[in-house]
Amino acid sequence: MKNSYLVRRFFTLLIAAVILWTVLTIIFYTFVAQPVFTRIKVAEILPRAERLLYEHSPSAAGGVVTPFFAQSVLQAYELFGNWLFVLNEEGELIISSPLPENLEAVNQEIMDIVIREHNGLMSGKGDLHQTEENLTSNAGRFIVLSLAMKDKNDPSRKVGSLIVLQPMEEMNAGIQSLNFALITSSVIVLVIMIIPVVFAVWHSFRPLDEIRQIALNMSKGDFSQRADEDLEGEMGDLARSINYLSENLSILFQELRDQSSNLQQIIDGIAEGIIALDREGNIITYNNRLWEVFGLDTANKEYGTPQRFVEMLRLDTQFTKAIESRSTISYVISKDHRQISSTITPLFSEQDVVTSAVGLFRDITESERLEQTRRDYVANVSHELRTPLTSMRALLEPLAEGMVKSEDVKQRYYEILLRETMRLSRLINDMLELSRIQAGTVGIEMEAVNLYSLITRLSLRYIPIASDHDIDLSVEGLSVDLPLVWTNEDRSEQIFIILLDNAIKFTPEGGSVKIEITDHEYFVTISVIDNGVGIAPEDIDRVFDRFYKVDKAHNQPGTGLGLSIANEIATQMGQKITVQSEEGAGTVFTVTLPYADEILQSMDKLKDVYDSDAH
Repeated sequence: MKNSYLVRRFFTLLIAAVILWTVLTIIFYTFVAQPVFTRIKVAEILPRAERLLYEHSPSAAGGVVTPFFAQSVLQAYELFGNWLFVLNEEGELIISSPLPENLEAVNQEIMDIVIREHNGLMSGKGDLHQTEENLTSNAGRFIVLSLAMKDKNDPSRKVGSLIVLQPMEEMNAGIQSLNFALITSSVIVLVIMIIPVVFAVWHSFRPLDEIRQIALNMSKGDFSQRADEDLEGEMGDLARSINYLSENLSILFQELRDQSSNLQQIIDGIAEGIIALDREGNIITYNNRLWEVFGLDTANKEYGTPQRFVEMLRLDTQFTKAIESRSTISYVISKDHRQISSTITPLFSEQDVVTSAVGLFRDITESERLEQTRRDYVANVSHELRTPLTSMRALLEPLAEGMVKSEDVKQRYYEILLRETMRLSRLINDMLELSRIQAGTVGIEMEAVNLYSLITRLSLRYIPIASDHDIDLSVEGLSVDLPLVWTNEDRSEQIFIILLDNAIKFTPEGGSVKIEITDHEYFVTISVIDNGVGIAPEDIDRVFDRFYKVDKAHNQPGTGLGLSIANEIATQMGQKITVQSEEGAGTVFTVTLPYADEILQSMDKLKDVYDSDAH
């Protein structure tokens, strides 16, 4: 309560009201009291002056100043606190009260006032005149009362005047005393009132202060507190309204928080990058996937904050354009070999006013690459199918039309047709094989295989083939002591056949092909090394694509599916094929095979874990 603005304001107004009441009372009292006191003083002076004038003045005594009259005038200040001045009809001073020393400086001023008042009575119709005068030299303020002396035999005739000069000093002192008493009583009343007023204000404002505190807590998000609804009157109505508002706001804010959390989770779960800006360019919301789409690190100071990200990529201009044009903007951003599809859409309010815009950014690099691969695949399939079919058509047309008469020529045509048919069959079989492997419909059973036996059999098979091409085929690192490897023997043999076929095919006469076995702690690597034409650096990542050929003109024999099949088989078996090549210096294909002992031990440990959990 001590910090309550209303309480402070109430006490301030109370004190101000009391002070204002006192000041206004004093002011009005001063203006009202002075005339009242003046009338009282005049009512006190006038009877004595009239009695003295009518009974003892020279006009009443036959023009003689009696001793009583003279003594009354001379001792008027000592007896009644005023001064008397008696003048005859010609304005001559007959007798007057002596003035004190402090008024000697204004003696002439007093006499001027007396003469003026006498002349006014003589020339006027009235017999009595009252006025107030301020004398100079701080002599004070005086009441001037003028009475006409009448002829005893002719009352209508004025024969002189009696001027009474009454100082107001005593009267002003009385007024000031009353003002002081008024101020003192007001202060005492104020002090006495503070105690009951404080208690009453505290008791009255305490419920309001509690409701105020509850409202402040509501503004900070705390809706757990409740006001006392048993209060009477407007306070009770206010408490019930606050409680109803607090309960509804609590439910509404919880729903908003849930919706905001769900919306943020949805935004974070979207694979695309999202960011929204208002009309002033301030960030409304975004997800962290935004940096991943552009291949950026959030720790990068250059793009670390969303605002910096927008500025560096100049997205703010596109957002401004979308907001101003009230239409969706779509374009592609190329950055660091990435293709990012960007769509910025303005957001409208219920009044059809654009309030903000949201941008959706999707990395289409892979989809573009896949689309290009699809186009290349279709083109390659068409080319591979068209080549044998064109050759077959060129041979079948003359045969069908009977243009070939020689049996030797016919026999040669038939041999070419058979070769092209077999080539077409191999192409189709390779495509079907690759599709089955990729679809996972071909079951591959893994087992422990003797690598020495497998490599020896392959070398014996390919040494004559290599010799026919004037190529030296050798094996290094092969030992009967090599541990068994974990693979499928037939599929592994298929992989090495493909690799050896490629090595011999792309190695010129006089070259060499080598099978190198390297023993490691937990696995063995088998490398097929040739010193043939090699592969260009830009084509290294595509060697395992379908229909890839070093010869871009596709003049070399083969379908271009061998390496794709080999890579898919290795992937299905959990193995890996890597390639290293230098154009014009040769190529190295390496297959990694794990040792069977390591795999079997791991499986036994895993089985023990499951068995222990079951028990």
